[in-house]
Amino acid sequence: MKKIFLIFVITLFVLSVTFSNTESFFTTEVSLGTGISIYDSTGSDNRKTLLKDSDYKRIILGLTADTNLNISDPLKVLFGFETFCDFLWKDSDYYNSCDYAFFTGIKVFPNKTGLNLSISYVLGSRSDYFSQAPKKSDKSWGNGFRLSIQYDFMQNKEYRIKPNVGAYYRFVPRGSYNKDHILCLYGGIRF
Repeated sequence: MKKIFLIFVITLFVLSVTFSNTESFFTTEVSLGTGISIYDSTGSDNRKTLLKDSDYKRIILGLTADTNLNISDPLKVLFGFETFCDFLWKDSDYYNSCDYAFFTGIKVFPNKTGLNLSISYVLGSRSDYFSQAPKKSDKSWGNGFRLSIQYDFMQNKEYRIKPNVGAYYRFVPRGSYNKDHILCLYGGIRF
C-alpha cells in the first residue's frame, strides 16, 4: 500500500513538472523551512540529556514537495511528500532525527486571493540516529493530520514561478502512545 501511494505521488509530481504552465491542471510547489519538532515524554533519554546542556548545537531543516490539482479557483486537491530533519549534537554525542511523511488533502483559497488554508491526511515515520548503542531507532509508521496556512505572492499574475511563505502544524501518533508534533515555518516557490 505504501509503495503504491509513493509511486502515485511521484507520478503526479513528474507529470506536474512536465506539463506545468499558468493554465495547467497541475501545479508544483517546493519549499524549504525550519521549525521545531516536539516528541512526547516517552522520547529518548539521550535526546533529553543533550537538550538540557547549555552549549549544544542544532540544525533543523524541512523540505516539502507537493502537487496541486487545480479543480477550481478556490479549491485545490494536494498530494505531497515532506521530510523534517533535526540534527542535535555536542562534541561527539549526537541525536539526529529524520521524519518523513506523505500527505494528501484539500487547499482552499478564500476570496480567491493569495491566502490559503489546507488540511491533509498524513502517513509518516521517523528514524533516529544517535551516538549511544544501538546506533539507530526506527519509529513505527503512523497516520495523523497536517494543518497549513500559506500566502502565495503574485497569485493572480501570469508568472511561471511564484514565491510563497507559510506555516504548518503536523501531528502524527506512532503507536505505543508515542506522538510527534512538528511546527514549521517555510518559504518556497510554485511552478
